[in-house]
Amino acid sequence: MMVELRAVLDAHPEQVAHARHLVSEYLGDGADVHIDREIAILLVSELVTNAVIHGISPFELRAQHSRSGLRVEVRDNNAAGAPVLRVGDGMAESGRGLQLVDTLADRWGWSEDGVSKVVWFEIGD
Repeated sequence: MMVELRAVLDAHPEQVAHARHLVSEYLGDGADVHIDREIAILLVSELVTNAVIHGISPFELRAQHSRSGLRVEVRDNNAAGAPVLRVGDGMAESGRGLQLVDTLADRWGWSEDGVSKVVWFEIGD
């Protein structure tokens, strides 16, 4: 049976660190050849940061870990705020989060249902 991580978070900056901690604990200390733990935590940080900045509180963090990989979703209550993959310059202070997700995740995407938006990434097979 696969155990899923689900957490409801508020749009406060300290929730980014809390989300990283939750996913770190969820993944545990065991080595998994399909998942780079540090990359997973970095990408969680990026998605949650975007939800804090652009989403509407509360939002939900979900993670599903299986033998073949990890899927993380962040659902916020702002269907109008589609994620934008920007090509930023090296001097910009922000705007690189989805570039990291696009580069480091095996797959990522988003969807909306008229009320909320889900941004997700997958690492592994």
